[in-house]
Amino acid sequence: MSFEMSDEAKTIKVFNLRADTNEFIGSGDAYIPPHTGLPANCTTIAPPCILDGQVAVFDETKQSWSLIEDHRGEIVYSIETGMEIYVSEIGKLPANVVSVAPSGKYDKWDGNKWVKDKDAEKSAEISEADSKKLDLLNTASATISMLQDAVDLEMDTDDEQARLVSWKKYRVLLHRIDTSAAPDINWPECP
Repeated sequence: MSFEMSDEAKTIKVFNLRADTNEFIGSGDAYIPPHTGLPANCTTIAPPCILDGQVAVFDETKQSWSLIEDHRGEIVYSIETGMEIYVSEIGKLPANVVSVAPSGKYDKWDGNKWVKDKDAEKSAEISEADSKKLDLLNTASATISMLQDAVDLEMDTDDEQARLVSWKKYRVLLHRIDTSAAPDINWPECP
């Protein structure tokens, strides 16, 4: 039933709409003074039966309701990145998300389930080993440089000479590390 203006005041049942989405948010009685229309964001047309996972949305132009999927508040996961996405809008879920979380950092979606991307995991392990090797080499080179200065300037002590040899051996062993064996690397002991 559509609303008609009247010369008399009346109280009618209205179905309230959320202002931004036009979704049904409840019903109530509205007092309508003479010669006035409906309050904003409501209709006199009753919504259809709303099932779980749906929301009734009113189309003001067509003066009709439609049921739309509602996943707001759910957490889904991008099948491209595995990143968590919080659903905050009504409507169907995008095709590129799933409700199952990846079980690890290097999982990828195979079309049906998350599987470990062994190549990505291995690449990350090698990259981490390369970074560690570079850091250790930089520390060794800085220490060797300081000790070598003492030797070059003939200001070294017996302890500094022994430490210089130890640090040079350590640096040679670091250079020999094959980071492609990561994560199974036996790092030499720092002097």
